[in-house]
Amino acid sequence: MMNILKTKNNIYLLYFYLFFAQLFFDRALWVIYLGDKGMTLGEIGVLEALLHLAIVLFEVPTGMIADLYGRKVSLVIGNLFSLLYGLFMLLSGNFSMFTLAFLSMGLMVTLHSGAEQAFAYDTLKNDKREKDYTRVIGSMTAISLLSLSLAKFLGGFMAEVSWEWVYGSTIVTHVLAVIPLLFMKEPEREKTEEISGRWYNQWVHQFRLGVNVWRSNRIIHAPVVLFILASAVMVIMVFYGQEYFVELGYSSVVVGAVFTIEGLLGVVMAKIAYKVEERFKFFNILYYGLGLFLVFFALFIFATDWAILLSFLILAQLLSLFEPIFSSFVQGFLKSNIRSTFLSLIGLMESFVIMISFPLFGYAIERTGFTDGFAWLLLIFFVLAGGYLVGQRMKMKGRM
Repeated sequence: MMNILKTKNNIYLLYFYLFFAQLFFDRALWVIYLGDKGMTLGEIGVLEALLHLAIVLFEVPTGMIADLYGRKVSLVIGNLFSLLYGLFMLLSGNFSMFTLAFLSMGLMVTLHSGAEQAFAYDTLKNDKREKDYTRVIGSMTAISLLSLSLAKFLGGFMAEVSWEWVYGSTIVTHVLAVIPLLFMKEPEREKTEEISGRWYNQWVHQFRLGVNVWRSNRIIHAPVVLFILASAVMVIMVFYGQEYFVELGYSSVVVGAVFTIEGLLGVVMAKIAYKVEERFKFFNILYYGLGLFLVFFALFIFATDWAILLSFLILAQLLSLFEPIFSSFVQGFLKSNIRSTFLSLIGLMESFVIMISFPLFGYAIERTGFTDGFAWLLLIFFVLAGGYLVGQRMKMKGRM
């Protein structure tokens, strides 16, 4: 009974932590803020690229920190970088200081990614409650989306007063985020065997363990690849979709309402994901979901009027629904001493694909327009996803 109580306390404290950790009040305003500080659009693009570069470079090493030294250690250090981000943005007046801010944000993302999910799964595993993971990760996602939506809403009012309010409040909320971390109990996990030699030998060994998970579990290949591709597509659609909707004639009020609805629906999808997981087999969810994704992607490009907005909302919800189910599926193949490392490897590949495709898509729509740009994106997604699945099936037949 005491173990169950500790487990529940851990999960509830994690919920509180996530709420405060997602309160970035500049999420819908940072481009405007940088413009007010004299940054050109080109410089803003470089800063965004630097953020993704930091994620690509440090995603795996920071994931190994969580596995080697503890999930709490990773989350506390990550929260310190959140504080540095708010501080650098508040004090910055030139490109160099903004670079430090965005690098801090990138490091924060890498230290949090994987560690939060690993903390939740190991907490439940210690009490033999792994079956509750999809429900818990759905609640974690829902809380994060609600918190971020609240931050976007309040940030606009704060910015009307002063930018000091925006970034000062961000610093305060991330100080508060440390409090629940202090009371969380580090869940027990298998320890990676000690490797003799210099410290980096241990890190190299940890990385190899993560790669071995991929090599020895071919069943997770298709879900991981499809998830990375779909996630990259949605990042592009969400970012460039704002300007696309305006070009279609929708007012900024309507666009804002669409993205607010998208976030709120995401909360619902995350909360009901475990019910879908209970009712359907994982690979049925994966393949039928892929089919629906392709259908509504095509409608998003070639439909008219409200059907475009509806298609966008459905696409976003398909991914919001699948993400907790995907996480639960992958977690089942991981030992706790490699959990964060492997999840960080997935995050690394996702960030790398986004870093490459994001500017290429922007370059494409400047020359061909949004419709042709999205049509090419659909074709590339279809060829990569379909080609990979066909290749996997042929390999399986070859072994038979």
